[in-house]
Amino acid sequence: MRGVVYADVLVLVNAVIGFLLLRCTARLAGLAYRRWRTALGGLLAGGSALLLLLPPLPGWAVWGLKLASACLIVLAAFGAPGARGFLRALAWYAALNALLCGVVFAALYYGVAGGIEVHNLTLYFNVPPLLLIGCVLAVYFAMRLYEAAFGRPGARESAPFSVQLECGGCVRLHGVAMVDTGFHVRDPIAGRPAFLLSYPSVKSALPPPLARALEAYFASGALTPPLFLVPVKTAGGVRAFPALRAQGLRVGGERRGEQTVLFSPQVLADGGCDAIVGP
Repeated sequence: MRGVVYADVLVLVNAVIGFLLLRCTARLAGLAYRRWRTALGGLLAGGSALLLLLPPLPGWAVWGLKLASACLIVLAAFGAPGARGFLRALAWYAALNALLCGVVFAALYYGVAGGIEVHNLTLYFNVPPLLLIGCVLAVYFAMRLYEAAFGRPGARESAPFSVQLECGGCVRLHGVAMVDTGFHVRDPIAGRPAFLLSYPSVKSALPPPLARALEAYFASGALTPPLFLVPVKTAGGVRAFPALRAQGLRVGGERRGEQTVLFSPQVLADGGCDAIVGP
């Protein structure tokens, strides 16, 4: 005898679970995330649970749909963080789903018995809502234990930022910053903390003289005032970035004061953010 599955409950519950698992995925994979994108990924995760209600499908079709839905969910939540970042997020998302499945199985085996619907490689657990919430929290605390044991990967989250540049006048820039716990760069001359700003993301908001000076440096290495160079040790060796003095940096609700802004000729996080700042 088969149980009754309500589509609205199925989608809603799996959307909430998907949202929480994607938040955990972002932390473990070291990816920046935006809440609206994570919510969109959660909604797609909820919709993917409707595979349970489809007619029986051949194995190759079910595996293909499962893989395609997982890829779509990760892309919706994190954009295109490069091939390695995408595969890392996909692997963590799959691992967290498997971990949650195991936790719910354990809860059913040792605790409250409930019905399980299995169809098209999709599982539906008929468990009390509080038990399901407890299982999700168990996965979350398992993730925190992993962080405590092995450390948290680099990127934390994204936040709005605003900064005032000093370049013959005050220029205020706004955008989205990725807060990276592994980013610890300082201006070795002035001793100020520094952050990285994507020139392609903000060039339209820069004064023409400053934009021309940056274009000249990136094209030929010609350095003109008010720019100065700051050497930074990167994975590929020591690299010099054109820099400016900045004041009034605010990230989220936190005011950080005077800093040095380094300009990068590349987009950051595949266009997912305009700046990278330290913790």
